[in-house]
Amino acid sequence: MRVTVEEIAKIAGVSKATVSRVLNHSDTGVSTQTREKVQRIIDEMHYSPDRIGIQMQSKSIGLVVPDITNPFFADIARAVANQAIHNNYVVILMNTDFSEKKELEYISTLIAKKVDGIILIPSGSESRKGHFAPRKYGIPLVLLDRKLDRLDSCTTICSDNEYAAFCSCELLIKNGSRSIAFISGPLRISTSKERLAGYKLALGQYGIPFEQDMVKIGDYTVESGYNAVLSLEKEGINYSAILAANDMMALGALRALKEFSYKIPETKEIIGFDNINFSQYCEPPLTTIQQPTAEMGKKATEALINLINGEPVPNYRRLQPKMILRKTTK
Repeated sequence: MRVTVEEIAKIAGVSKATVSRVLNHSDTGVSTQTREKVQRIIDEMHYSPDRIGIQMQSKSIGLVVPDITNPFFADIARAVANQAIHNNYVVILMNTDFSEKKELEYISTLIAKKVDGIILIPSGSESRKGHFAPRKYGIPLVLLDRKLDRLDSCTTICSDNEYAAFCSCELLIKNGSRSIAFISGPLRISTSKERLAGYKLALGQYGIPFEQDMVKIGDYTVESGYNAVLSLEKEGINYSAILAANDMMALGALRALKEFSYKIPETKEIIGFDNINFSQYCEPPLTTIQQPTAEMGKKATEALINLINGEPVPNYRRLQPKMILRKTTK
Protein backbone atom coordinates (compact mmCIF):
# COMPACT_ATOMS: atom_id res chain seq x y z
CA MET A 1 0.00 0.00 0.00
CA ARG A 2 1.29 3.45 -0.91
CA VAL A 3 2.54 5.60 1.99
CA THR A 4 0.78 8.98 2.12
CA VAL A 5 1.81 12.47 3.22
CA GLU A 6 -0.95 12.29 5.84
CA GLU A 7 0.63 9.21 7.42
CA ILE A 8 4.06 10.81 7.54
CA ALA A 9 2.62 13.97 9.09
CA LYS A 10 0.78 11.94 11.73
CA ILE A 11 3.86 9.93 12.71
CA ALA A 12 6.04 13.05 12.81
CA GLY A 13 3.45 15.04 14.71
CA VAL A 14 3.48 17.89 12.18
CA SER A 15 1.11 19.31 9.57
CA LYS A 16 0.84 18.11 5.97
CA ALA A 17 2.16 21.53 4.93
CA THR A 18 5.37 20.91 6.88
CA VAL A 19 5.88 17.53 5.20
CA SER A 20 5.27 19.20 1.84
CA ARG A 21 7.93 21.81 2.59
CA VAL A 22 10.46 19.10 3.39
CA LEU A 23 9.59 17.19 0.21
CA ASN A 24 9.88 20.38 -1.86
CA HIS A 25 13.14 21.41 -0.12
CA SER A 26 11.62 24.76 0.86
CA ASP A 27 14.10 27.02 2.65
CA THR A 28 11.52 28.61 4.95
CA GLY A 29 8.84 27.61 7.45
CA VAL A 30 10.52 24.50 8.94
CA SER A 31 13.14 24.35 11.69
CA THR A 32 16.28 22.28 11.14
CA GLN A 33 15.29 19.84 13.89
CA THR A 34 11.79 19.31 12.44
CA ARG A 35 13.17 18.99 8.91
CA GLU A 36 15.62 16.25 9.98
CA LYS A 37 12.88 14.41 11.89
CA VAL A 38 10.46 14.44 8.94
CA GLN A 39 13.17 13.46 6.46
CA ARG A 40 14.18 10.51 8.66
CA ILE A 41 10.59 9.22 8.69
CA ILE A 42 10.33 9.70 4.92
CA ASP A 43 13.47 7.63 4.43
CA GLU A 44 12.42 4.92 6.90
CA MET A 45 9.03 4.51 5.21
CA HIS A 46 10.60 4.53 1.71
CA TYR A 47 8.19 7.24 0.65
CA SER A 48 8.14 8.07 -3.04
CA PRO A 49 6.45 11.46 -3.59
CA ASP A 50 3.63 11.80 -6.05
CA ARG A 51 4.63 15.04 -7.75
CA ILE A 52 1.16 15.65 -9.14
CA GLY A 53 -0.33 15.15 -5.69
CA ILE A 54 2.16 17.57 -4.16
CA GLN A 55 1.29 20.23 -6.71
CA MET A 56 -2.40 19.79 -5.96
CA GLN A 57 -1.98 20.37 -2.23
CA SER A 58 -3.63 23.54 -0.98
CA LYS A 59 -0.72 25.84 -0.06
CA SER A 60 -3.24 28.66 0.14
CA ILE A 61 -4.26 31.33 2.63
CA GLY A 62 -7.65 33.03 2.76
CA LEU A 63 -7.67 36.79 3.40
CA VAL A 64 -11.02 38.38 4.28
CA VAL A 65 -11.14 42.20 4.27
CA PRO A 66 -14.03 44.67 4.80
CA ASP A 67 -13.35 47.08 1.92
CA ILE A 68 -10.60 46.54 -0.65
CA THR A 69 -11.27 50.00 -2.12
CA ASN A 70 -9.96 51.55 1.11
CA PRO A 71 -6.20 52.07 0.58
CA PHE A 72 -5.49 50.97 4.16
CA PHE A 73 -6.91 47.50 3.53
CA ALA A 74 -5.33 47.38 0.08
CA ASP A 75 -1.91 48.03 1.64
CA ILE A 76 -2.50 45.29 4.20
CA ALA A 77 -3.53 42.87 1.43
CA ARG A 78 -0.34 43.66 -0.48
CA ALA A 79 1.79 42.98 2.62
CA VAL A 80 0.00 39.67 3.27
CA ALA A 81 0.39 38.58 -0.36
CA ASN A 82 4.10 39.45 -0.44
CA GLN A 83 4.82 37.49 2.73
CA ALA A 84 2.67 34.58 1.60
CA ILE A 85 4.43 34.28 -1.76
CA HIS A 86 7.77 34.40 0.03
CA ASN A 87 6.65 31.27 1.89
CA ASN A 88 5.22 29.54 -1.22
CA TYR A 89 1.57 30.27 -0.42
CA VAL A 90 -1.04 31.91 -2.62
CA VAL A 91 -3.68 34.26 -1.20
CA ILE A 92 -7.41 33.97 -1.88
CA LEU A 93 -8.87 37.45 -1.31
CA MET A 94 -12.47 37.94 -0.15
CA ASN A 95 -14.08 41.40 0.17
CA THR A 96 -17.08 41.68 2.53
CA ASP A 97 -18.19 45.30 1.96
CA PHE A 98 -18.53 45.51 5.77
CA SER A 99 -21.22 42.81 5.65
CA GLU A 100 -21.03 40.32 8.53
CA LYS A 101 -23.29 37.98 6.52
CA LYS A 102 -20.83 37.95 3.62
CA GLU A 103 -17.96 37.52 6.07
CA LEU A 104 -19.41 34.30 7.50
CA GLU A 105 -20.29 33.02 4.02
CA TYR A 106 -16.72 33.62 2.84
CA ILE A 107 -15.27 31.84 5.86
CA SER A 108 -17.44 28.81 4.97
CA THR A 109 -16.28 29.04 1.35
CA LEU A 110 -12.62 29.09 2.38
CA ILE A 111 -13.15 26.09 4.65
CA ALA A 112 -14.78 24.24 1.74
CA LYS A 113 -11.78 25.10 -0.44
CA LYS A 114 -9.55 23.51 2.23
CA VAL A 115 -7.25 26.49 2.62
CA ASP A 116 -4.35 26.02 5.02
CA GLY A 117 -5.29 29.06 7.10
CA ILE A 118 -7.37 32.24 7.23
CA ILE A 119 -6.53 35.87 8.02
CA LEU A 120 -9.64 37.84 8.93
CA ILE A 121 -10.18 41.59 9.30
CA PRO A 122 -13.63 41.49 10.94
CA SER A 123 -16.54 43.68 9.87
CA GLY A 124 -17.82 43.88 13.45
CA SER A 125 -16.67 43.06 16.97
CA GLU A 126 -19.22 40.41 17.98
CA SER A 127 -18.19 36.84 17.26
CA ARG A 128 -20.69 34.52 15.58
CA LYS A 129 -20.90 30.74 15.41
CA GLY A 130 -19.26 30.79 11.98
CA HIS A 131 -16.13 32.44 13.38
CA PHE A 132 -15.43 29.26 15.37
CA ALA A 133 -15.82 27.00 12.32
CA PRO A 134 -12.17 27.13 11.13
CA ARG A 135 -10.99 25.75 14.48
CA LYS A 136 -13.54 22.93 14.19
CA TYR A 137 -11.96 21.88 10.89
CA GLY A 138 -8.38 22.33 12.08
CA ILE A 139 -7.79 25.50 10.04
CA PRO A 140 -5.81 28.20 11.89
CA LEU A 141 -7.40 31.67 12.08
CA VAL A 142 -5.56 34.94 12.69
CA LEU A 143 -7.39 38.21 13.35
CA LEU A 144 -5.80 41.30 11.83
CA ASP A 145 -6.32 44.98 12.80
CA ARG A 146 -9.52 44.24 14.76
CA LYS A 147 -10.65 42.02 17.62
CA LEU A 148 -13.65 39.75 18.04
CA ASP A 149 -15.20 39.15 21.45
CA ARG A 150 -15.17 35.59 22.80
CA LEU A 151 -12.22 34.81 20.52
CA ASP A 152 -9.54 35.83 23.00
CA SER A 153 -7.62 32.62 22.33
CA CYS A 154 -7.33 33.54 18.65
CA THR A 155 -4.04 35.11 17.56
CA THR A 156 -4.64 38.83 16.95
CA ILE A 157 -2.31 41.39 15.34
CA CYS A 158 -3.31 45.05 15.67
CA SER A 159 -2.01 48.52 16.47
CA ASP A 160 -2.48 50.57 19.66
CA ASN A 161 -5.56 52.52 18.54
CA GLU A 162 -6.44 54.02 21.92
CA TYR A 163 -2.96 55.40 22.51
CA ALA A 164 -2.77 56.83 18.97
CA ALA A 165 -6.12 58.62 19.33
CA PHE A 166 -5.06 59.93 22.73
CA CYS A 167 -1.88 61.41 21.25
CA SER A 168 -3.80 62.98 18.36
CA CYS A 169 -6.32 64.63 20.66
CA GLU A 170 -3.54 65.71 23.01
CA LEU A 171 -1.74 67.46 20.14
CA LEU A 172 -4.87 69.43 19.28
CA ILE A 173 -5.33 70.38 22.95
CA LYS A 174 -1.72 71.54 23.23
CA ASN A 175 -2.27 73.60 20.08
CA GLY A 176 -4.98 75.50 21.96
CA SER A 177 -8.19 73.63 21.05
CA ARG A 178 -10.73 72.84 23.76
CA SER A 179 -13.66 72.15 21.44
CA ILE A 180 -12.60 69.10 19.43
CA ALA A 181 -15.08 67.19 17.30
CA PHE A 182 -14.57 63.47 16.76
CA ILE A 183 -15.67 61.61 13.62
CA SER A 184 -15.93 57.97 14.64
CA GLY A 185 -16.23 54.79 12.64
CA PRO A 186 -19.15 52.39 13.32
CA LEU A 187 -19.18 51.56 17.02
CA ARG A 188 -19.74 47.85 16.31
CA ILE A 189 -16.04 47.72 15.29
CA SER A 190 -13.32 47.32 17.92
CA THR A 191 -10.99 49.91 16.37
CA SER A 192 -13.77 52.53 16.45
CA LYS A 193 -14.40 51.87 20.14
CA GLU A 194 -10.69 52.07 20.94
CA ARG A 195 -10.14 55.36 19.08
CA LEU A 196 -13.19 56.92 20.70
CA ALA A 197 -11.88 55.77 24.09
CA GLY A 198 -8.51 57.44 23.39
CA TYR A 199 -10.28 60.69 22.47
CA LYS A 200 -12.31 60.61 25.70
CA LEU A 201 -9.23 59.78 27.76
CA ALA A 202 -7.33 62.81 26.44
CA LEU A 203 -10.25 65.13 27.11
CA GLY A 204 -10.54 63.84 30.66
CA GLN A 205 -6.84 64.13 31.36
CA TYR A 206 -6.88 67.81 30.34
CA GLY A 207 -10.08 68.64 32.20
CA ILE A 208 -12.28 69.07 29.11
CA PRO A 209 -15.85 67.76 29.52
CA PHE A 210 -16.93 65.13 27.02
CA GLU A 211 -19.93 66.23 24.94
CA GLN A 212 -21.86 63.64 22.97
CA ASP A 213 -22.88 66.25 20.38
CA MET A 214 -19.22 66.59 19.39
CA VAL A 215 -19.12 62.96 18.23
CA LYS A 216 -20.40 62.11 14.76
CA ILE A 217 -20.61 58.48 13.64
CA GLY A 218 -19.33 57.76 10.14
CA ASP A 219 -18.63 54.56 8.24
CA TYR A 220 -14.96 55.08 7.29
CA THR A 221 -15.88 56.53 3.87
CA VAL A 222 -15.09 59.96 2.41
CA GLU A 223 -18.80 60.73 2.18
CA SER A 224 -19.40 60.12 5.89
CA GLY A 225 -16.56 62.47 6.84
CA TYR A 226 -18.01 65.15 4.57
CA ASN A 227 -21.50 64.66 6.03
CA ALA A 228 -20.15 64.81 9.59
CA VAL A 229 -18.96 68.38 9.03
CA LEU A 230 -22.28 69.29 7.41
CA SER A 231 -24.00 67.96 10.53
CA LEU A 232 -21.73 69.97 12.86
CA GLU A 233 -22.46 73.13 10.91
CA LYS A 234 -26.21 72.50 10.65
CA GLU A 235 -26.45 71.97 14.40
CA GLY A 236 -24.47 75.14 15.07
CA ILE A 237 -21.85 73.31 17.13
CA ASN A 238 -18.76 75.33 18.00
CA TYR A 239 -15.58 73.41 17.25
CA SER A 240 -12.01 74.45 16.53
CA ALA A 241 -10.57 71.07 15.53
CA ILE A 242 -11.59 67.67 14.18
CA LEU A 243 -10.12 64.27 14.97
CA ALA A 244 -11.22 61.70 12.37
CA ALA A 245 -10.95 57.96 13.00
CA ASN A 246 -9.49 57.33 9.54
CA ASP A 247 -7.99 59.29 6.65
CA MET A 248 -10.90 58.67 4.28
CA MET A 249 -13.29 60.45 6.63
CA ALA A 250 -10.67 63.14 7.29
CA LEU A 251 -10.39 63.84 3.56
CA GLY A 252 -14.16 64.19 3.29
CA ALA A 253 -14.20 66.49 6.31
CA LEU A 254 -11.37 68.54 4.82
CA ARG A 255 -13.34 69.13 1.65
CA ALA A 256 -16.39 70.25 3.62
CA LEU A 257 -14.32 72.63 5.74
CA LYS A 258 -12.99 74.23 2.55
CA GLU A 259 -16.50 74.62 1.19
CA PHE A 260 -17.38 76.56 4.35
CA SER A 261 -14.31 78.76 3.63
CA TYR A 262 -12.47 77.85 6.82
CA LYS A 263 -8.74 78.48 6.84
CA ILE A 264 -6.81 75.33 7.69
CA PRO A 265 -5.11 75.08 10.12
CA GLU A 266 -5.58 78.72 11.25
CA THR A 267 -9.27 78.44 12.16
CA LYS A 268 -9.87 74.68 11.98
CA GLU A 269 -7.35 71.91 12.56
CA ILE A 270 -7.86 68.31 11.48
CA ILE A 271 -6.05 65.01 12.09
CA GLY A 272 -6.69 61.71 10.32
CA PHE A 273 -5.72 58.11 11.00
CA ASP A 274 -3.92 55.52 8.80
CA ASN A 275 -1.58 57.68 6.65
CA ILE A 276 -2.92 56.39 3.36
CA ASN A 277 -1.01 57.53 0.28
CA PHE A 278 -3.57 60.21 -0.65
CA SER A 279 -3.17 62.00 2.69
CA GLN A 280 0.17 63.55 1.72
CA TYR A 281 -1.12 64.88 -1.61
CA CYS A 282 -4.30 66.67 -0.51
CA GLU A 283 -4.21 70.41 0.08
CA PRO A 284 -3.10 71.10 2.70
CA PRO A 285 -1.34 67.76 3.35
CA LEU A 286 -3.04 65.87 6.17
CA THR A 287 -1.57 65.39 9.63
CA THR A 288 -2.34 61.78 10.49
CA ILE A 289 -1.41 58.62 12.38
CA GLN A 290 0.89 56.20 10.58
CA GLN A 291 -0.26 52.68 11.28
CA PRO A 292 2.42 49.98 10.85
CA THR A 293 0.37 48.59 7.97
CA ALA A 294 3.05 46.59 6.16
CA GLU A 295 4.37 45.16 9.42
CA MET A 296 0.85 44.20 10.53
CA GLY A 297 0.24 42.29 7.30
CA LYS A 298 3.64 40.63 7.46
CA LYS A 299 3.35 39.64 11.13
CA ALA A 300 -0.16 38.26 10.65
CA THR A 301 1.01 36.08 7.75
CA GLU A 302 4.07 34.89 9.68
CA ALA A 303 1.89 34.02 12.66
CA LEU A 304 -0.57 32.11 10.47
CA ILE A 305 2.15 30.08 8.76
CA ASN A 306 3.65 29.23 12.15
CA LEU A 307 0.23 28.02 13.30
CA ILE A 308 -0.14 25.96 10.11
CA ASN A 309 3.19 24.34 10.94
CA GLY A 310 2.08 23.58 14.49
CA GLU A 311 4.44 26.10 16.06
CA PRO A 312 3.49 28.21 19.12
CA VAL A 313 2.39 31.80 18.50
CA PRO A 314 1.46 34.52 21.06
CA ASN A 315 -2.30 35.15 21.29
CA TYR A 316 -1.98 38.91 21.00
CA ARG A 317 0.48 41.35 19.50
CA ARG A 318 0.00 45.11 19.49
CA LEU A 319 2.19 47.25 17.24
CA GLN A 320 2.88 50.94 17.82
CA PRO A 321 1.73 53.66 15.39
CA LYS A 322 3.35 57.10 15.09
CA MET A 323 2.25 60.67 14.38
CA ILE A 324 2.94 62.17 10.96
CA LEU A 325 2.89 65.98 11.23
CA ARG A 326 1.85 67.87 8.09
CA LYS A 327 -0.04 71.06 7.33
CA THR A 328 -3.56 70.57 8.75
CA THR A 329 -2.32 71.23 12.29
CA LYS A 330 -0.57 74.31 13.65
